[in-house]
Amino acid sequence: MKNRSKRNKYSNMGNGYYHFCTDGLLSGKLFYNDAQFAYGMILIGLLTLQFNLKIYGFVLMSNHIHIILSGTGDECVKAFDYLRKKINERLIIEGFPSIPDDYDFLLVPITDLNQMRSEMAYVLRNPLEKNISIPQGYPWGTGWVYYNDMSGYFTGTKASEMSVRELRRLCCSKISIPDNWQFHNRIGLLPDSFIDKTLMYKLYPEAKDYETYLVKDYESYVRIAKELGDTIEFEYFEINDIVDQVLQDYFGGASLNALSKDSKAKLVRHLSMRYNLNPSEIAKSVKITEKVVRQILSSKEYRTHLS
Repeated sequence: MKNRSKRNKYSNMGNGYYHFCTDGLLSGKLFYNDAQFAYGMILIGLLTLQFNLKIYGFVLMSNHIHIILSGTGDECVKAFDYLRKKINERLIIEGFPSIPDDYDFLLVPITDLNQMRSEMAYVLRNPLEKNISIPQGYPWGTGWVYYNDMSGYFTGTKASEMSVRELRRLCCSKISIPDNWQFHNRIGLLPDSFIDKTLMYKLYPEAKDYETYLVKDYESYVRIAKELGDTIEFEYFEINDIVDQVLQDYFGGASLNALSKDSKAKLVRHLSMRYNLNPSEIAKSVKITEKVVRQILSSKEYRTHLS
């Protein structure tokens, strides 16, 4: 009933930009091997043919999918049902566990360029966040195709050079494939065949802008993760970077040693509330004992974060 109500809400959402995110499977996967990932790349491309959608960026993780796209909410609901059906069919044929019946997705409206900038970075950061790969080195998505001269060296066989029978075998679909689409023998469908990169270059005019958002926009990562019900695990060097940013933004660039006890307590509370860091992480980065951190977090004196 809950899923049905959510889907009805999505179906009534108008034409716009969205962050489309499937549930993260706690057990089992959507993709167990490279061949299944490659098929997933083809399926994402087929969404632009089967439905009135434009895709600007995406990433396939083993147990969930993120897509930045535009279209109507109704088209997004249909696209999810299509993806779920096609992925599930392949899993069953190959002897893997099927997707649960209550498997669903989230659709988050994106209303301005600042939000889009953060949402796109969140999506493309996923391989880095999950400690799998740098975004530019992860093949199952679009992180490697932007600002990367090497991406032009990855070519495949054009659809115009393939038989109808071969295309139907690859795509598991009878839909007509554009002649210029390129199929790679390991990656599946090359993203440049179907994604719209113009928005990406508007969001990040220079390569440095893109790189900075991938590794520096910590606060947005935490906010978006909360909206999606996701979790973020920061590396130690990232936590230190967060502390440096907070010191710069709220304490005039003062060092940790220069902070009063009261200021350090406010810093601890801020790191917990705004960045969802645990007491152990905070203690290590702020250089006080975990016991003191827990006392600060339980104190009624520091109930609000810095603003």
